[in-house]
Amino acid sequence: MKKNKFKFKKQKVLYTEKKPFLADKEIIFRSNGRAKVFNISHRLQVFILMLFAAVFAWSGYNYYFYHISASIIHHKEKELGKTRDAYMDLISDVTALQNNLKNVVSSVDEAGNGLQEIKNYKEKALVVEDKIKQIADSESWIDADKIEEKVTKKEALLQKDIVQTENNQLKQKIEELGGKITNLQETVKGLETAEIAILDKIHKLSGREIEQIKTSLTQINKSLKDKNRYYNPLANIKEGKGGAYEPAQGMKIENRELLEKMSITFKQIDTLENYKQAMKSVPLGKPVYRYQLSSAYGTRQDPFKAYLANHKGLDMRAAAGSRISTPAAGRVTLAGYQKNGYGNLVVVDHGNGFVTKYAHMRKIYVKTGDTVAYNQALGEVGRTGRATGNHLHYEVLFRGANVNPAAFITLSSLN
Repeated sequence: MKKNKFKFKKQKVLYTEKKPFLADKEIIFRSNGRAKVFNISHRLQVFILMLFAAVFAWSGYNYYFYHISASIIHHKEKELGKTRDAYMDLISDVTALQNNLKNVVSSVDEAGNGLQEIKNYKEKALVVEDKIKQIADSESWIDADKIEEKVTKKEALLQKDIVQTENNQLKQKIEELGGKITNLQETVKGLETAEIAILDKIHKLSGREIEQIKTSLTQINKSLKDKNRYYNPLANIKEGKGGAYEPAQGMKIENRELLEKMSITFKQIDTLENYKQAMKSVPLGKPVYRYQLSSAYGTRQDPFKAYLANHKGLDMRAAAGSRISTPAAGRVTLAGYQKNGYGNLVVVDHGNGFVTKYAHMRKIYVKTGDTVAYNQALGEVGRTGRATGNHLHYEVLFRGANVNPAAFITLSSLN
């Protein structure tokens, strides 16, 4: 018998027209036997896709920009470190030269003792010469007795030989002292030349550092210009020097060029020190080590309302618990929770008109009235107050007016 063969007919598939990309879609939800339909139009899908693309592009741009900025700042910090090391090496050379100068002064003292010895030899020689002259001129004394005459002549000759020997020794000592004085003069000239060269290098290094500070001040004052403000670090420095005059021992310098170079260099070093002291109150650097800028300074769309608002600082997104440190020394004028949207807030007065604010903190490590040092921890990043996520709201004020903190953050290498 033949096996029955079953034949299946293939169903014909009806192909519909191909749908365009991001076609209109429907989402159906069923609940308690009822169905709800939500329509997602083509325009809405395009808008959402463009929004995601814009957020992705903005995040990539921010990451690239701050990665490049961090590399530049690190490079500048290395250059400044090398400059400071060279400056310290030159100071060590000056100290070594000053020690050599002390040894030279000791040699001068020894030379002074030699001159006294020469004076004593001269006095002895005059006494002997007078005695010989008396012997030669005393004819009556010569005629007294022949034996005594011979003895006296022998004694006179002996004294004459002694005087000649002493005179030769004296001449030799004078020549030796003359050589020592010549070497001493050459050594002093060499030291003066070396000191002038070192002072030139110190003057150039300190001048270079002053120019770096002035360049940074120019960038800072650009951000202050919009608020009609200007920061001059030397404006509040007043002269306060005096006291009785007492000449420095062993510091008599007759080289006019060296004196002028010392005066110019010391004045420039004083100016540099004044700049450094004044710049200690300027909050230079970033308060959070690792962060992403989530909102810039100036006008922005409010994160809770669809309205434009004035943003007084920078929003720096960072992991919860990240360390917040102060970029300059100062005194804490406020530390605690604020109901005006800041949440946990710390305010630090750095002096010379500069104030910084740190908002939305999770924890606060300081209290009002505390004195804080540069880079001291103030607390941790959080999201207290009016905040959509973990971040630090950072503000910089100068003489009561909010200024853009970005200019101060990029100058962290000066600290």
